[in-house]
Amino acid sequence: MSTHRAQFLPEGLETVPTVCWLGLARPVWGAIYLGVAAATLPAILPVVVGVMTERLAFGPVRAGYVAAINMGGVAIGSVIATYLAARYWSWGRLIRSGASVMICANALTMMSTDFGTLAVLRLMAGLGEGQVAALCYAAMGRSKKPSKAVALYLAGQGLVGAVGMGVIPILIVSVGWPWLFLGISIVALPAFWLAPSIQSLSVDTASDKNVSGAWMSWLGVYALGGVFVYFAGMSAVWAFVERMGHAKAFSLPHLSIALSASAVANMCGALLVAFYAHRLRVATGLMLGVLAVLAGLSALMISNDWKLYVAAASLFFFAWGFYYPFQFKVLADLNRGAEMTTLLPLMTGGGLAIGPAVGGLLLSTGGTALLCSFGIACVVASTLGSLHLLSRARAPQK
Repeated sequence: MSTHRAQFLPEGLETVPTVCWLGLARPVWGAIYLGVAAATLPAILPVVVGVMTERLAFGPVRAGYVAAINMGGVAIGSVIATYLAARYWSWGRLIRSGASVMICANALTMMSTDFGTLAVLRLMAGLGEGQVAALCYAAMGRSKKPSKAVALYLAGQGLVGAVGMGVIPILIVSVGWPWLFLGISIVALPAFWLAPSIQSLSVDTASDKNVSGAWMSWLGVYALGGVFVYFAGMSAVWAFVERMGHAKAFSLPHLSIALSASAVANMCGALLVAFYAHRLRVATGLMLGVLAVLAGLSALMISNDWKLYVAAASLFFFAWGFYYPFQFKVLADLNRGAEMTTLLPLMTGGGLAIGPAVGGLLLSTGGTALLCSFGIACVVASTLGSLHLLSRARAPQK
């Protein structure tokens, strides 16, 4: 993508020395932070599902529905942001308005215990999260090193998850669950002063048509569909990792340690890609990632010992952080005009919306084995699609 760098920057920006650390410009670092802030709830989703299941007595099915509604809002919000950014509003205005909606919805969530009201509020919060996330993804996609930017973004999510899932379950017992959503709001506050910096990376995507319509018509949809399937399968398991441990009668301190360790593993997987991915071929990275997913899910199905459960959950989360940057690189190489990058939050948000809803049903009807089998099927299908895209991209075009 570096050969097309000039067309992604506003006029005059090429002459400004913006790189500050690890080859990424300051606005990109702002987008990474804000993207992580917008994805705080997904990063601690197993804890949130646990709160709704037990503290609010929703049960796993309805808790999964609320999580799915929240992530569905993320998908819708990303579409709204893409539409408005192309036609009416600046990136800075969209980021500020999205953050405002997200913070207000989280504040109201603190005062709600009714299923219907909570579902509406989480939909509103998701709309704000998706609006912010879409623009942060677009900014990362326009960086000089998009794969590194996304890997560091995933590492940031892992750090939030490590701290959140290790500390929040214990804090909830002490101070109550509503304060969880206050914390989510606080980390989003920097959006109001980071927005102008991120806006400097905005471009008119309508002018970035350097890929033929025929090439985009099916390969683009195929690539985005693979991301959707991957996130649906992974999030179906991910949202209920805490419930799996609870069903195995592990204590709260043990569950907190396991969830925190798994989030650290996710961060380590992403950082490994950020610093060493250049030594691996994309196909090799995809294969290593899917093998780690298969091993982690298989171990989750058979783990009754706490140590094995920790190892299985950690391997599963490590694989997520390791695999996705390679899948992102497939997309970036396929479509250098970055049209698909702006649509990624729709696919990830859509997958994260479908996954918990399906996961709750599968866990209730067939238990851990059925849920993990669904995850395996989705990940394998997505990987086969990515490998096929790689082979198509390398083949001579007629």
